[in-house]
Amino acid sequence: MTMLFTTPSVDCRREPDGSLVLRSRTPAGQAAPTILHWLHRFAVESPDTALLTVAADAGRRSWTYAEAWEDVTRVAAALAERGLRQGDRVMVLGANSVEHLTIGLATMLAGGVAVPLAPQYAGPDAERDKLAGLLEMLKPAVVWAETAEQAAVVTAASAAHATQVLVGRAAVTDLARAVDDTTARPRPEDLDPTAPAKILLTSGSTGRPKPVAYTQTMMTTNVRITIDVWPFLDDHPPILVDWLPWNHAFGGNANLNLVLSRGGTLHVDEAAGRPERLKKTIENLRRFRPTFHGTVPAGFAALLPALEADEGFRSAFFDRLDVLFSAGAAMDPNVFHRLSTLSATVRGAPVPIVTGWGSTEAGPGATMVHAHGVDPDCIGTPLPGVEIALRSVAGKHELLVRGPCVATGYWQHPEQTRAAFTPDGWYRSGDAGELIDPSAPERGLRFAGRIADDFKLANGTWVDSTGIRAALLSRSGGRLRDVLVVGADRPALCVLVWPDSRVTEPFEEEDLRVLLSDHNRAQPRPSTRLLDGALLDPEPHPDEVSSKGQLIPAAVLRRRAPLIEKLYTRQGMAL
Repeated sequence: MTMLFTTPSVDCRREPDGSLVLRSRTPAGQAAPTILHWLHRFAVESPDTALLTVAADAGRRSWTYAEAWEDVTRVAAALAERGLRQGDRVMVLGANSVEHLTIGLATMLAGGVAVPLAPQYAGPDAERDKLAGLLEMLKPAVVWAETAEQAAVVTAASAAHATQVLVGRAAVTDLARAVDDTTARPRPEDLDPTAPAKILLTSGSTGRPKPVAYTQTMMTTNVRITIDVWPFLDDHPPILVDWLPWNHAFGGNANLNLVLSRGGTLHVDEAAGRPERLKKTIENLRRFRPTFHGTVPAGFAALLPALEADEGFRSAFFDRLDVLFSAGAAMDPNVFHRLSTLSATVRGAPVPIVTGWGSTEAGPGATMVHAHGVDPDCIGTPLPGVEIALRSVAGKHELLVRGPCVATGYWQHPEQTRAAFTPDGWYRSGDAGELIDPSAPERGLRFAGRIADDFKLANGTWVDSTGIRAALLSRSGGRLRDVLVVGADRPALCVLVWPDSRVTEPFEEEDLRVLLSDHNRAQPRPSTRLLDGALLDPEPHPDEVSSKGQLIPAAVLRRRAPLIEKLYTRQGMAL
């Protein structure tokens, strides 16, 4: 059996401006030219292996590599015959499905640029001007919408543009049937790997979504350098049970491309992360027994009660897992340790829980844990070929990244590009980090919050809101879902807290008063003490949460402005 991880080894250098730059000593492997090369390879080597399985009326539909290659090449030829030109954008609007992936891969094979878009942009409660703005920015030649309702919204929003709108499974079938066996089909070998092939929008949790263009080289390199530090991926094809949306980098680049690259199988979880459909997620995990499970921390926390209560599910879930991978936000230490303990009851030793750090702009992975027994706040070391810089900003160290999988800017957004990318290729992430042990950089980095989330009080004092949030979550004993520290330009700090509805001992008003009191007694500086707090409903409003499950502070502050004002008014400190 192949070893699980490559031993971390890191070079460090100090730049003239004082920045510390880290780089892995592990050499980067040779990446495939395009992700279409992977699809063709496994259509030949393992044609009957399922690439995807999806829920269907008759139970479950399986889509093999041979079927995928046939469908993708036919649809690519049909798109080219309809006039799709090099660089034309094709917007793909819908849930994860066979048709979604067919259109996306066929667009790339035909030389176009696939733009997966969250279905919510064309949902019943969506703000129409947002979709119209995206259509104006992207000017897609074609839009594929999963439903007629979504198509109608797109058609209304794109009245000013010559956009062809295709609808549902029938449209994909018609495209494939329009090509006969004598028609020449596009080949991966004819693609320019350095040309834009996909555009993903940032999640918007730090501002308005921005378009990030990926080349084939960026996508295949990011997977290759991940395998370089996770050699267990060469031991057997990965099996995933996954719902993370393909319009974001975690689901659509990291997880999906990992499966494609190794000839694995992705069982699309139709529960789509919705709490009310958790039983379906558990049913799928029990049935398909993943070898790799990567999701956001909230997804792991949701599974914990069932894993602790149901021995059969616990055995099925952990039995053949290589690793658990958490990303998108920090995992609560309580969840981390409970998962480790549970996996050890099945395997005899804990299944490694690993994480990494990155962003849409970074491909998405820039650092990765590839060691046993790390703490939950460790985000690993730089992936091969990637450089991480730590530069002092506002009393913290901002994480900057550059490398072959990192974007060079935002697509057709020069001002935003100049703000976030340096002339010498560094992406300024806005995230803070620090070495766990400066004398041993191979132990990795620790995530230290968002620099952009910190703020000043009215007296000019900087507030480490991330640190206060982490302290409160820790003091709550895992009974809080999330915390937001508020107080920018105010005389003092207040907090908004969301209880975790999944715990057996609910968090109530008296618990909040005790939490604030205990926190304040431990604070030597008045600027870090909390004036007041408000206990909210367990689930934030959908507008307040990004697709990764993280709070969007700006959205919370807008929606909760009257409540925040009330907190300060009742304390006699309103501004």
